[in-house]
Amino acid sequence: MELNLHGEPRPVDSALALQQALREASALAQCELWLTMAMDAEQGPALCMLRNGGNAWLMYLSGQDDQSFHSLGDEEEAGECSYWLANGQVDEYPAAWCVDVEQCHRAILAFFETGGARPSAIEWELD
Repeated sequence: MELNLHGEPRPVDSALALQQALREASALAQCELWLTMAMDAEQGPALCMLRNGGNAWLMYLSGQDDQSFHSLGDEEEAGECSYWLANGQVDEYPAAWCVDVEQCHRAILAFFETGGARPSAIEWELD
């Protein structure tokens, strides 16, 4: 699998290497993290985490049937959170999509360990 941490690609060949990359991501105030099976994330499967401080959400791209999903946190949560992308762009997404950062990390590890399956510990909503 390949990991892209805020625009810097690197191969990930073990859960230990992935855990190290997640520690590095945690040290950043904001980040865009992709874990992909294919060179092109849109060919999927791919998992993306956007994080701004304690706010984080996940996007899953299946790659086979063009379906994409986003995490679903507290549906009652109002407002939006902004995220700084690797290309310098700032996007806003609903706060209701946010899940705990540690839960995101566990989902990323599950994605790696299952060879790209959509992590079942996250509540997902079809885009």
